[in-house]
Amino acid sequence: MSSNSKIQVTHYPERKCKFSESMDLVINNKTVVTPVFAPRLKSDGELKVYSTVKSLRSPRHLSVQVVRLLDAGRTVYSNIRRKIPLNIVDQTLNTPPPQSGENVLLIDPALEYLYYTTNMERIANTPFVPRAVNTYVKNFMIKTKAMIDAKEKGEEVTSTQLFRDAEHTNFWSCVKNDTNMRTKLMRDTFTLELKCRADVLVPPVPLITNSHLLEIAILMNEKSRAFAPALDDEKRDCVDYFAIKPNILRNEHMMSTIKEYVADSEASITLFKFKNLDLCNTDLALERAAFKSFLMELALVTQHSEKKAFGLLEAGNQTFPAAFSSFAIVSTGFNLDREDRRKEQQDISPFANRYDPKNMTMQNKDTYLTTVNNNHSIPCDCQVCIENPEVPTHDFVEYNRIAKEHYLLCREQEMKEIVNAIERQESQMGFEKILNSSLKNLADVMPR
Repeated sequence: MSSNSKIQVTHYPERKCKFSESMDLVINNKTVVTPVFAPRLKSDGELKVYSTVKSLRSPRHLSVQVVRLLDAGRTVYSNIRRKIPLNIVDQTLNTPPPQSGENVLLIDPALEYLYYTTNMERIANTPFVPRAVNTYVKNFMIKTKAMIDAKEKGEEVTSTQLFRDAEHTNFWSCVKNDTNMRTKLMRDTFTLELKCRADVLVPPVPLITNSHLLEIAILMNEKSRAFAPALDDEKRDCVDYFAIKPNILRNEHMMSTIKEYVADSEASITLFKFKNLDLCNTDLALERAAFKSFLMELALVTQHSEKKAFGLLEAGNQTFPAAFSSFAIVSTGFNLDREDRRKEQQDISPFANRYDPKNMTMQNKDTYLTTVNNNHSIPCDCQVCIENPEVPTHDFVEYNRIAKEHYLLCREQEMKEIVNAIERQESQMGFEKILNSSLKNLADVMPR
């Protein structure tokens, strides 16, 4: 591994307990004490909430933030949006906007949305994506409309699922086989990340739905790591990244390939994302067993390689078990990454869901108010709840602000509990905490 790496991983014997560990990460000269919770910020309002908590509460384990590339225009660049040219990826790397505080920023290319159609409309209309991605999405939308029109006329058309799979795989096959296209995709992605002042580069990789796309993901990681130093004068490091469809957990051969690659890779940090994975689902017994094995093997990698750390993006309900077991960085949105699963946007309440730290799940407004009434007070002793003893039931802006600050402080507390358990060598703490929550099914994934 290069001695000029801007990522340094430091392990301490006294900060290990079976499969749990607290380590120091230095990323672009910024020190992170793990485990760390990294909120995924999707709006300027959420960025302000995060900055407020960082400024007023000085949390130790909230020192990383994650922004999807498609959200960059309304978060890290929202204050200068009017000054940004539409052809941003063609511009030189001029001075980027200042970031508040010394926080590590990860920009997630989030190219799973070339497969999942949830955010395609936004991708088609934002300059904050690589040109190849923008072109693909616009063409996909045109072809999809043509299919819908043909179907309405009674014509026989390919199934939506087969069409999506074929288009997605074909795009990434072209990236693999066309050196010029692949280079431009990496260049555009990294240029955008650098303009957002990312502290480490995250490569553009496909959502892994089959073994062919796994091969391409490995290729993109290797090519990106080799390409990144030529683009950035400051020589920021490039991490490895695997975005995985949850059913791949059941494929032992593919998961073994990923584990073997990770163990041998020169990258200091490997990021994972299991898109829309919820291991609380009673039907996912095989996935729970596979995820437990995955956590155990990652822990073994960090024990045998002193320069390795792992991150889990969009961790959802798996956030605490992952942080307690193998992952130095865990990340979710403020609603446990459920935004993309909503079907009827018009039915969404303006009041955000609120995290219940005891049950480790989200509560809607009505459930939360019932809980408050039953307890005759707000059942939380985080600082923001102590300072706001009255629930602003008619002011959704204030309600949401408090709910989001509360969420960050709850996750900070959970990370502290993990560190304390490691210091006291209480390997059962995580298992017991999950068992006493509403995430009981996740007790099966906790290595012990």
